[in-house]
Amino acid sequence: MPQGAVNKLKLFSLAWPILIEQLTSGVVVMADIYFLSLLGEDVAATAGLLMPYLWIGFFVLPMLSTGGTAAASQYYGAKQFHKVVPVFMTNVLLLGVAGTAFSVFTWLNADNIGGWLNFPNSMQVYAADYLAIMAFTFGFFGLRCAYGSILAAKAMTNWNMLASLITNVLNIFLNATFFFGWFGLAPMGLKGIALGTVLSYAIACLVVMAIVHIKAQVKFEFTRSMVPQMRAVFKPLMKIAIPSAAEPANYTLQQIVVAGILASLGVLAVSSYTFVLRFLFISMAVSWSLAAAGQIIMAHHMGARKLQQVDATYNRCISLSMVFAFVNMAVFAYLYQPLIGFFSDDPQVAFYAKWLLIICIVMEPFRAINIVAGMALKAVGDGRFAATVGIAFIWGVVPIIYLCSISWQLGIIGAWACFAVDEVLRGVINHWRWKTYRWHHKGIV
Repeated sequence: MPQGAVNKLKLFSLAWPILIEQLTSGVVVMADIYFLSLLGEDVAATAGLLMPYLWIGFFVLPMLSTGGTAAASQYYGAKQFHKVVPVFMTNVLLLGVAGTAFSVFTWLNADNIGGWLNFPNSMQVYAADYLAIMAFTFGFFGLRCAYGSILAAKAMTNWNMLASLITNVLNIFLNATFFFGWFGLAPMGLKGIALGTVLSYAIACLVVMAIVHIKAQVKFEFTRSMVPQMRAVFKPLMKIAIPSAAEPANYTLQQIVVAGILASLGVLAVSSYTFVLRFLFISMAVSWSLAAAGQIIMAHHMGARKLQQVDATYNRCISLSMVFAFVNMAVFAYLYQPLIGFFSDDPQVAFYAKWLLIICIVMEPFRAINIVAGMALKAVGDGRFAATVGIAFIWGVVPIIYLCSISWQLGIIGAWACFAVDEVLRGVINHWRWKTYRWHHKGIV
């Protein structure tokens, strides 16, 4: 990328396509939950409790791919263009292997995962049927993330958005087709939702690969000389990628443990937890899009050693994401009854959801800090601190969640309050770390 193009990088021009991509993905998840709720609240609850496990793929793989985005962006900023394609190829190999490995593990253990999560016997049957098909998603998704990171590093987030829109609309169409049995097909119910998701991600992978190699004109060189070049950039890439993936990996594992704790609270409590999670995606999507766009800009400026511009971008991302998260959750808390009524008409579910959303008014602005500060620290090469703090708090809060929800009988509301305290403390610590400016001496170039 020419240096002139780097200087013209703008936060909103990069962020809004990422936001549209995230929002459409969130709408697809809500549509999936809606279809599953038609089969019964126990089926919807099963899918909700499986989400922490599925996040190992859907959350960790995108975060792992940001190592390639940040590394390539720093090399662009430092004008070391000869290292960019080796970074791209290394990232594709890394994400392809990681995604395929998770697919194989999930398929081999589809019958056991529900039992590991302490599901009741009836829910274990649903989980096995769902995971046996969903397992095939992650190999395609890993490659999709790796190729998407190439477009992000080249500031072509609008093409990522276009590919996401096409495939997400296709996902809803395929889900409805298989679920209801359109075009003469037999209705497939739960398995149909999973099959529609797998096919949509496979198509997404092909679409993004075509955009990268045809529109962006990125050419991979499969020669012996490329091997030492990939080896040379592997360590700098992993310096960003490992901290980027370590925290979300531990978070998803923590959520699996927490899901096992929450499963004993009853279907209504778990259903409210599942439904409220669907409403968090808007504020999280805004924070993620600002953080991802800011990460691209900050990494470019870090490579060029424009440290004041790095800090200015960080401050802007933090301010915007916090304000939006607060306003968004305040509106959702006020309108909780019609929103929850879309999924369930049980008054107990609405009662739980109201208090969870009220807690979110405090929790989500600090989650926004956590997302932006964490990604910023990783973008400039100081990700080890954010990952260490994150892992310590992620596991430290688990016994407190058990005490509040089970021992002290505060139920799902007590568990949710623990999540809020965790986000507040981590957000404050990560922001403090950034403001020490120790990251001035970090970076990979």
